[in-house]
Formats: sequence, structure tokens, C-alpha cells
Amino acid sequence: MAKNFDYILLLAKEVPGFKRLYEYCDMAETLQATYPEASANSSRKALEWLVKNMLKMKNVQIDERETLNDLLHKPETYAFINHDVNLDDDIRLVHKIGNSASHDGGEPIKRVKAFRCLRALYNVVAGFMYRWGAMKSIPAFDATIIPERITGPVLTTTPNPQVEMDVVDSVPKENVDHPQSPTIPKESLASEAITRKNFIDYMLIEAGWDILNVKGDVQGGKACIEVEVDGMPTPSRKGYADYVLFDRGRKPLAVIEAKATTHEVGEGRRQAMLYADALERKYGVRPVIYYTNGFNTMVIDGLGYMDRPVYSFHSMDDLERLIQKRGRAKIRNLRINENITDRAYQQTAIKSIIEWLNQQHRRGLLVLATGTGKTRVSISLCDILMRNDWVKNVLFLADRTALVNQAHKNYEALLPEVSMSVLSDEKEPDMQARIMFSTYQTMINYIDKEEKKFTIGRFDLIIIDEAHRSVFGRYGAIFNYFDSLLIGLTATPRNEIDRSTYALLQLDNGTPNYSYDYEEAVADEYLVPYKTLQYHSKIMETGIKWDDLSKDQQDKLEEVWTYEKALAGKGEDEEYHRDIESKEIFSYLFNNNTIDKVLQELMEKGLKVKSGEEIGKTIIFAMNHLHAEQIVKRFRELYPEKGEQYCQLIDNYVKYAGALILDFEEPEKLPQIAVSVDMLDTGVDVPSVLNLVFFKRVKSKIKFMQMIGRGTRLCPGLFGNKNKEEFYIFDWCNNFEYFAIHTDGADPAAVKSLTERLFCLRLDIAFALQSAEHQEKEEDKKLHDELKEILHEQVDSLSIARIDVREKMAIVEPYRNTDAWICLSEVDVAKLKGIASLLPRPNENEAAKKFDILMLNLQLEKVDSTVNADKCRSSVITIARLLEDKATIPVVKSRIDTIREVQTVKFWETSTIDRLERVRKELRDLIHVLEEGRDDRKFIIDIEDTTSADEKAARVELKATYKQRVIEYLACHSDNETLNKIQNFEQLTAADIEELQRIFWEELGTRDEYNKTTGGKRYNNNVAAFIRVIMGIDRKKALEKYAYFIKGEDLTSEQEQYLKSILDYISVNGDIQLSDFTEYPLKHYRWRDVFGNQFVSLKDFIKEMHHVISITA
Repeated sequence: MAKNFDYILLLAKEVPGFKRLYEYCDMAETLQATYPEASANSSRKALEWLVKNMLKMKNVQIDERETLNDLLHKPETYAFINHDVNLDDDIRLVHKIGNSASHDGGEPIKRVKAFRCLRALYNVVAGFMYRWGAMKSIPAFDATIIPERITGPVLTTTPNPQVEMDVVDSVPKENVDHPQSPTIPKESLASEAITRKNFIDYMLIEAGWDILNVKGDVQGGKACIEVEVDGMPTPSRKGYADYVLFDRGRKPLAVIEAKATTHEVGEGRRQAMLYADALERKYGVRPVIYYTNGFNTMVIDGLGYMDRPVYSFHSMDDLERLIQKRGRAKIRNLRINENITDRAYQQTAIKSIIEWLNQQHRRGLLVLATGTGKTRVSISLCDILMRNDWVKNVLFLADRTALVNQAHKNYEALLPEVSMSVLSDEKEPDMQARIMFSTYQTMINYIDKEEKKFTIGRFDLIIIDEAHRSVFGRYGAIFNYFDSLLIGLTATPRNEIDRSTYALLQLDNGTPNYSYDYEEAVADEYLVPYKTLQYHSKIMETGIKWDDLSKDQQDKLEEVWTYEKALAGKGEDEEYHRDIESKEIFSYLFNNNTIDKVLQELMEKGLKVKSGEEIGKTIIFAMNHLHAEQIVKRFRELYPEKGEQYCQLIDNYVKYAGALILDFEEPEKLPQIAVSVDMLDTGVDVPSVLNLVFFKRVKSKIKFMQMIGRGTRLCPGLFGNKNKEEFYIFDWCNNFEYFAIHTDGADPAAVKSLTERLFCLRLDIAFALQSAEHQEKEEDKKLHDELKEILHEQVDSLSIARIDVREKMAIVEPYRNTDAWICLSEVDVAKLKGIASLLPRPNENEAAKKFDILMLNLQLEKVDSTVNADKCRSSVITIARLLEDKATIPVVKSRIDTIREVQTVKFWETSTIDRLERVRKELRDLIHVLEEGRDDRKFIIDIEDTTSADEKAARVELKATYKQRVIEYLACHSDNETLNKIQNFEQLTAADIEELQRIFWEELGTRDEYNKTTGGKRYNNNVAAFIRVIMGIDRKKALEKYAYFIKGEDLTSEQEQYLKSILDYISVNGDIQLSDFTEYPLKHYRWRDVFGNQFVSLKDFIKEMHHVISITA
């Protein structure tokens, strides 16, 4: 059977030394599917063989101790590669994956990664062979002929690479000194075989399927390929299903129709249905149907649901259960166990969900106020679904371990006959339990591993405790991975739930399946109402004004000023003071007087127990740990007679916090006052709570309502023969006032990680450096190439084991190809920024990364006139000054020249982007010196506080810029017919251009906004040209267009470079005409000399590029 590297055997007949290279390459290809690590290791040896022989040809002496990495970094190797970006990238890939395979403790190599390594090796070998003159042309890599599986014992070891002198002597000196780059035909991702290798096979293996390698072979319990079926609408009446998954008795469980990634996923649906029909006729059972293009996979399960996306395949057990469910009836047995739920509204909520599920819906939402029994409702729901054979396995998810444990406790008490287990990092769970409990983060850790312990069909029902946007945003991968029914529970009022939550649960906006809100529960006497006591602290709201302080109060701040003067390098006798901002209160400066007044108001006006002798159970919500500590300290100093246990701190810093919570839950036990930071905000049920003190600002309406819920529960007999009737809320931070204005609460943008911010900054700089102005400067081009290499490596590192990566597969996969990075468009940049949050976050020094951000902002300022980095410049100068003070440290002293240089005016007046990059590299690893010696002091002060009201300004809505709206529109409408015409260089009609003008001048903004954005540019009067600039152009299609004009003649490498300059020009300007060749930068090229007989065709090509976006009839 032919293989990809067989051509090397032909060379070995003339030059026997090539036989060793063939052995490495052949082993890499043969073992790829069965022994991927051995395959990648053989690829690495092949690379080492090539490099060693190349260096010998150049008379370079190699030390036996030198590693492959050393050899790749020799000047002679760089000279041989000669700026061939594709060859360089392929060498790096083989080296990286091969190293992981050959070293103990390296990253495990799976089939998909070994395949990528093999494909890169093919290009590397072809590149070397052509440069040596051993081959005049190279065949395209063919993924379809790689052996699927090998059986029996295999020798996976080969000798270490050595120089073969007959090979060295066979290469002419001219080829060694002046190697010529080849044109290597590239196989396309359109190949279905590659689709399978990269995605489909990976997901089948992940689901536990063993894939046979013989086409047409049918075995029980296997994934079979190219299975023949009868009765197809073809002349032969036969067809061949891409994959059929059989049970152990050789009955078909599922059929998979695989299209290439360039096809729409829906194109395979009809064919998959026909295969399923044929299999059903033959075997008497209808298989589950999948149709996929690798990036997206849809399933039809035969249960009557709509086609839906899945992110892996079902296991054999999953599929058998799916098929068994086809016989289930609608849920008729609605008997509710009143030992679990006995209230009318609870039973109505359960019935509403059951009715919804009976109507073939898969997701739903129940809104039940805190304290009304959400967990009990979920237990009753599970009970009914299990009794009706709709559900066997359940997953309960919550955001905190305490909530998970509490739910587990309640489920065990009310469903004692069902096996249950809590997923925990601390102990081994029962993986076969029917009901499992987990935090979101723990489950993410499970499903993002290469070896997944849960298949997509492991659970029939997932229950989400407190379902809202932040859960779906951070942990949405869980709900996408598991193919199950999904029921959300929330205490958030129905009108406060954001639109995206309703959409994700497939509900009309504002319409949950059932809602029972706080006001109803109070009216029905299932919850108690609250009274609000609103306070205003002048210091917390407006800060401390120096001029308003008495001499005595000013003296109390002297310690603070002494510390700040030392930080700023000011003299001890130098006059210094400032106003203190409100945001510094209880984060930097802790004012005892304010704390005292809060505590005194609570003790005086709070609800009491024991005939008014003791304050009722109270939760004080503090801003941070130090704030909470000081509250406890001040309470003990103000009320020493109460004892140490009366008021206690409960947060994540406290040992045995769980035991303290249990004590707090008991009415007769201390503590009576719990001071909490986040830990008691949600999920803790203490019915005896009578007072809540908001000593912190809350910006989330959802969280605010959850915190209020800590006091809403009934507590019979709390006052002897009298029940709890109400509770008090002491609001010291204007929370009620804030939410009266901001009815939905704050909606801040998600905080970007340092890794994400660095990626976006590098992306912006690399994009700006693509222009001819920068590409002609050697240092700018070098930085451009380095940045794109870093960015590409980050994207390429995204593992398809992660479900959130699979969701973005259609975006991620194209950018694994280095060709996609040659000339990024603004739409490319927008798409890449959209996946930045997925990037792995390396465990690097945080301070160094923050310094990187400062320096990259300064670099961006050099290439983008809209960026002002003055604050970053000031910070860098301050950092340099602080480093200079630590010159006794050797590593700092070694960089002292650079440290002093950045403190000079001259440096900033003459700095260039490459000089800024040099400073970044030289100083980033010194920043930890400042962090290690940093004194993050906090100060306790005692300044008299007063109360006052303060009006709040209305919130300001921000509107995206015109250009941002355009980029977002283009990114979301890639399937628009007119936009596809522009991308495919097809002729636009007058109607097309009129519609584009309507969209860009009316729908997305005004003509004035368009003119302001495009003013002074070549594309100002042509919307289609503007779109080319924003979206970029498809270079492959452009070259195909040119090939049509030259009737398939081959291009020289110089012609390819010249065409690249034309495409660069179109990317920047949107259009091109023959007159442009008389202007910079095109006028400097030797067009006639380089293109010769093709020059007329080139002119026709230029005319076509302009004509297709010009108005025609």
C-alpha cells in the first residue's frame, strides 16, 4: 500500500543513506493512529537527521552534547531556512510535539496531535529534499492513506540519527549555499479524511469507541467505517455510511455522516437520514443520527426533539439508554410525595415543569423566592421523573461547596433509597451514583481533561441551583457538553433575570415556567417582611477632606503621610498631605469611629431576643477580611461583657468556618453576630436571623436579593410563644438607594485576565505593524513576526479536550494554520479577541505581566495615534526609579544602564517601538524585586464621622463607535450573500451596492458617521472597498482568480512575493487600479521584468479586482 514518504525509498536506491530517513518517516506514519507517542518521537528523529546532515553539508562541527534545540538555533540553520515562515513553523511544531513525546513527564500525545506532527514533518522533509535538489516536485500530503490501525507486536525504537556521508556528498555545493524554496502542494481541510482525523475520531475515542480500520468490517461493540447499506437512491442502490456504531450484539446504535469543515453542517442531514432508513430496514432498529462537519455536530435522537448540537458523541451505554427511552410515555403519574413538598405553590411549580417536559421541551426555569424550598421542589421533580422512567441519573450543580453539601444532605434525607455522591477534590466519589452533586468549577475540571470520566449522556437531568447569567457565562461549557434535560432554579425575581438566561434555557424573555416571588410568599405568610433602616456615612461617601479636619485629627494622619512620603521618595521634613478618597476607606484606611457608630446603631435599634436582653442573630456583611477583623475587634472593645464568642468573623481565612456556621445556625448557641465576607451571602439557612447589616456596597441586584434572603425565613417560637414576624436591614452603603435608581444593578464588563489583555495588546500592535511603512523597517518587521509567532502559539495551544474550545472550533481551527496570520484583517482581529478568554493562563510572575502591559501600551501608542499612554509612561519611570534604589542586588545592577536610560527625557523623545521592546525584555524579570520588598500597609485611623444624604447621578449608557458596530455586524453576518460575493471576488450588482449603502448608512449608523470613519481614505466612496479593508481578503481565492487569468501557469517565488504586495495593498486600501502602480509603494517594483509574458494577464487581474466592486447593471 502506498504511503506518503515512499518517494524517499526511490532516492535511497541511488543514495542508500536516505534509507534511514525513510525508516524514521515511515514509522511516524505507520504508528500515528496506534502509537501516537512513538510516531511523534520518530518525527523528531527524522527532523534531527535532516538538520545534522544539512549542517555537515555546511562543514559545521557538531558536539555530541548538543541537543536538537541547539542545532536549530545555529546561524547556519537560520540561513538554510532563509525566512521561509512555513518551513520554520513546521520545524517548530515537529520539535515541540516530538520533545513532549521523547521526554518523561512531557505532555501526553494523542492521535490528533501526532497527526499534526506527521503532517508538519511531511512539509519539513519536502522542504529539505527540494532545497538539496533531491526532488524536482513534491506530491501533496494525503491523509487518506495513513494506516488506520496496526495489530500485533511492533518495534517502536530506532537508532539515534547520525550523519550519512553518501547523502552529504550527493548534494551539490550550489544547493547547499543557495537553497531554493519549493512550492509544496497543500492538502486542504476540505478532505473528509482530515476532518475525521482531527475531530470526529478524537471525539469517538473520547466517548470510549474503538474505531475499526477496515472499511466495511462490521463487529459488535465497535465504531465501523464505510459500512455498506442497501436501498439508497443511487444507480447501484448501495451507499456507504461514514461511521456506524454497533452494540455488542451487532445492532446499529448510531450512524454518522461526516462532511468536510468547508461544508455547512446541515448539508449532511438528508444523507444521514437515508442511511438511518436503510439500517432500520435491515436491522429493525432505527439508529441515533449524527451529522457533522467536524466543527459542528448535530444529533437526532428519535425521541421527537428538534435536532440539537452536541460537543462529543454518546458512549455505547448512552446510546442504548437513548434508544430505550423511545418507548416511554408522557408523564402521567403526577403524584407528589407530600413528605417532600406539601405547599400548594411548590406542587404547582412541579406540575408546570412536568407539563413543559411533556411538550417536548428540554430546558426550563423555576423562580422561587429564597426560603420557599427550591431544593425540595427539585427533589420532588427528581422523584416523579424517576418513577416515570424519564430519568435515571441526575447532576445537581451549585456555585459553592457549602451549597452542594447542603443539597446532598437534603436529598439523602428525602430520597434515601437512591445512591448519591458528592464530587470532591478531597475524596474519591462513587462514580456510579445515580445522583451526583458538584460545584461548577469541580465539574469543569472533570470535563476539560483529556481523559473524560463522564460521557455526554451520563446524566439524564441537570439541576442548576441559582441559574443566572454569570453561571452560564463562566460555566456554560458544562451545559453544552452534557446532552441532558436542564432545569434552572433561581430566587431572582422574574423581571430581574437577564434576557440571555431565558434564551439559554430556551424560554421567551421574562416568562419562566413558574414564578413565586418574595411579595407573594410574604402575603401567603411563608416568608417574613423586612424593614429598612437607611444610613449615610459622610466619610464613606465623600472621603476625608484635609481642610475640614481639626489639628488633632490632622495629627492622627501623620503616620500615613510618613509612609506615603517614603514611598514617593520625599524627604522626612518635606510638607505633604492630601485628601482621602472614599474608595480608600476600609480598603487602605480603616476608620474606627465609623465602625463604632455602625455597631452602636445595631446594638441600640436592632431586633432583640430573650425579652430584649440580647441582640437577635445578626449578619454583618463586610467589605474585606481586614474590615471584618476590625469590626470584630471594635465590637469586643465596645462590649467586652459579651465575651469573645459573641461576635465572630466567618470567612475563607478562618479555620473551621464550617463549624462556626453550624453554631450560628443554632438559636441557643453563639456567635450571636457573624461578620462575613462573601461566605454568608448565599445558601446559608439561619431562620433565626433578625438583623442584616450592609456594611459593603453591592452592585449586583441578584446578589443583593440573595443577601436579603438570609433573613426572610420563618422561625416559629423564636420569641417563646411568638413567631418571627419581620427582620431589620441596616443599610450603611446606600444599596437600596442605588437599586432604586439602577433597577437592574450594575452591569460591568467581565474582568479580563492579564493573559487576555496581553494577547489583545499584542494583536493590536501586530495588526498595526502589517503596513508597508513598518514592514520596510527591519526592526519593526522583526517585532511583527515575533508577536505573531507568540499569538499563533497561544491559539495553537488551545486543547480540543476543552468543551469551551469546541464551542469556538470554527474560529480557533483556521488560526492554527500559520497562513491565516500572514495579513490579518480587522474582522480577524475581532474574532481572535473573541477567543482570547479561552487562552491558557501560564503560572508566570503577575508583576512581570503587569509590566508587559505597561510597555505594550507604550508600543501601541507608537503605531496607533488614538492611544494615549501617558499614565503608563509615568508608571514605567516610577518603576525604574524604585529599581535604581535597589542597585545593590546583582541582577538589578546588571541592568542599571537601562534603568537609568528610561528615566531620561531623551529616551522618551527618541524612543522607537523596538527600543521599547528591548526595555520590556530587560526589565520585566526585575519587577519581582519590587514586589518582594513591597510594604502593603493598612492604617487604622479614628476620625469623627457624621451622617448625611448624598444624591446619586443617573447611570450613563455607553454606545459603541460606528467602526465597532461595523466590525460586530460583519463578524455576525459572515453568511450574508453580498458579503460572500465580496470575499469571493464575484461581481456586485447595483442592487447589492444599494443594499450595502442602506446597511452602512442607515442601519449601522448615518452617512456622516461613515464619512467620518472613512474620510481621506481610498475607500471613502465605496462601501464594498471599506468592507474589504475591515474583513480582509481571502488570499487563496484571489490567487485562484489570478490563476484563471494565466491559464494555470506556475508562479515563480518572486512573482508570488509581488502578488503578495498587491494583496497587501488591497487589504489596506480596499481597491486597486492600474494608476496606483505609479505611486508609492507599488512604483518601486519591477513588474514587467518579473511577470514577462504574464504582464498583460496581471493588468487584467488588477482591472478585475476593481471591477467586481464597481457598480454594474
